[in-house]
Amino acid sequence: MSKSEADIQLELLRLGIEVSKFKGKIKNIMPNYTPKESLGDSKESLQLIDDKIKRVDVFSPGGSDYSVASIDTSSKILRTTFLDLVVVGGALYSTERDKIVFPFDTGGRYLGIASYLELIRTLKNSLHSPSLAFHNVVGYEFALDEVNVETKEGVKRESLYHLDDVADELRLEAENILIRQVSKEKLLVIDGPLFPTPIELSYSFQFGVPEEKDKIKHWGRITHRWAYATLIKERLDLIKGKDVVGVVKRLENSRKLRRIPCITKLIGSTDIPDLSDAEILELISETHCSSVIGLCLIGPLEIKSEIDVKREDIDQVVLASKDLPTRYAYYAILKIPGGVQSFFRVESTSQTVLDNSIGVIFSSITSDILPTYISIVDNYSKRVTKGLFYISFNVLKDFITVLHDSKLEAISISKELSSGLA
Repeated sequence: MSKSEADIQLELLRLGIEVSKFKGKIKNIMPNYTPKESLGDSKESLQLIDDKIKRVDVFSPGGSDYSVASIDTSSKILRTTFLDLVVVGGALYSTERDKIVFPFDTGGRYLGIASYLELIRTLKNSLHSPSLAFHNVVGYEFALDEVNVETKEGVKRESLYHLDDVADELRLEAENILIRQVSKEKLLVIDGPLFPTPIELSYSFQFGVPEEKDKIKHWGRITHRWAYATLIKERLDLIKGKDVVGVVKRLENSRKLRRIPCITKLIGSTDIPDLSDAEILELISETHCSSVIGLCLIGPLEIKSEIDVKREDIDQVVLASKDLPTRYAYYAILKIPGGVQSFFRVESTSQTVLDNSIGVIFSSITSDILPTYISIVDNYSKRVTKGLFYISFNVLKDFITVLHDSKLEAISISKELSSGLA
């Protein structure tokens, strides 16, 4: 179901009214939560199938007759004194039709509401909008209360949920909605991995379980693992049988290449350095691609993820390693005239699709050194999210105090919108 700006303003107005009712019961409570740490990739096996560097001229004349769709999502966090909002926007660009914008053209949960468990349950019972996300896809609320949790190291204080987890889930949920819109196009390009494999999905990452889980009816942050795995399973069902590639453009936090022994040959070293993928690609570029204008491809690689997620609350397996297809990937070093370069990982579940799509994806490059298909949806999804952020601020500021940094961000976005820059 499509949504208009008026629909969204009305939902936010109702939310503001309900929050203001609760406001009289408790005074100036400010949520506390612990930011999620970046812990790198989950357990994977990687194999470099070909250790030769391939060079591709992407600047020679010629076009592609492929029909292509690309998607991306973006999120922002708006902080207030009683609750935090995760605002999500997205875009689908197609060579066959106009843009499709999330949530305006598709509907879906575009606003995650994180606060205290009591407040969330009160709001959830008062507001019945399918667009407002008070809980994850397996039914547990986005609650920021700090409680005692039991861990292998003993009892410690931990938030029931993390805001970063809410944002990760809602972006993946929105991407899945956009993927459902793809039907006519031959190739689907996702800005990001085909499916995420964060370390939270591995049992090497231990979640604490609340001591009073039965009393509060919430299992804490482990429910993020269950929800994320559920969304990934949905993603795998959606892309099965489609020609799909994922283009990962932020490699500074990825450390896959250092786990491939023969990478030493490409960087001219006897030992594998403990470096990020971006740093290793910089070394490879200096050694093998210094005179190249266009693409240098490292690979293909074979990536097999080992993930098993079980819901302890209902004793049910959500996602198993056998559910995850093998991915094939190239690391791409893109150089434009003048020596400026960018790094990417391009991946697919089909080696044939991967090989056939490289030339299509990089057939057009923007001034920010991104494939055009990625740049369009990256920029547009951010614009949508900024607009939703400002609408949320503008409506809710009359009902609840927006915290300083979010207020400054809203003012900055307002200036961008009025100047036409956003």
